[in-house]
Amino acid sequence: MPTQAQKRFNPYATVTGIAELLATEKDCLNALWQRTHYQFEKQPSTYDPSEHEEMMIQRAVQLQNEGFTVYVENQNSFKYQGQMFDICVAGRPDIIAIKDDWAVVEDIKTGKRKDSHKMQVLLYMSMLPFAPETKSMFKGHIPHGRLVYRDGILDIPKWYVNEQFRQRLQQLIAMLCNSQPPNPKPSDWECRYCKVPSVCCSVKMSRGTDLFA
Repeated sequence: MPTQAQKRFNPYATVTGIAELLATEKDCLNALWQRTHYQFEKQPSTYDPSEHEEMMIQRAVQLQNEGFTVYVENQNSFKYQGQMFDICVAGRPDIIAIKDDWAVVEDIKTGKRKDSHKMQVLLYMSMLPFAPETKSMFKGHIPHGRLVYRDGILDIPKWYVNEQFRQRLQQLIAMLCNSQPPNPKPSDWECRYCKVPSVCCSVKMSRGTDLFA
């Protein structure tokens, strides 16, 4: 592996990356495996968080007016340590709201709806009750989930964290923890936005590459 990548001491993944694979929005398992085992230099981002922050503040105020104790962004950061596999999964839901014995985890989305959004919240729901930073909020109980979009709210009941979801997650985590990487699946679209630099991936396609050349 080139010097641009630093080997991690233990496998490390993010909720966002895992969610994209669970939703099959990404085909190249190799890319997430590389990011799980190696740390790459962060690329500059053009993302403007202002709209997201405005929606989050409005939603937090609404929940407070409904009698919830509300925690936002950095207050919700967690690192879940796997029990069956030696991996750390990091995440940060936008909102955790607590009212009596009722716990809700919400994520704010400003773009179009995606299946990975639902998977992201399901991962939060399954990990937050057991992560050291957040387990005291949930007392071992799976919270209710919600996705907050500009055009409405999607509820995700706690029973969606079922055996089928757990098995899919376990299979994906097992792949990420394997010492051997899966074969890369280069494509113009995925390679264009891939966070693994070309020098670290011999099959990565450059922008404008003709798939049928």
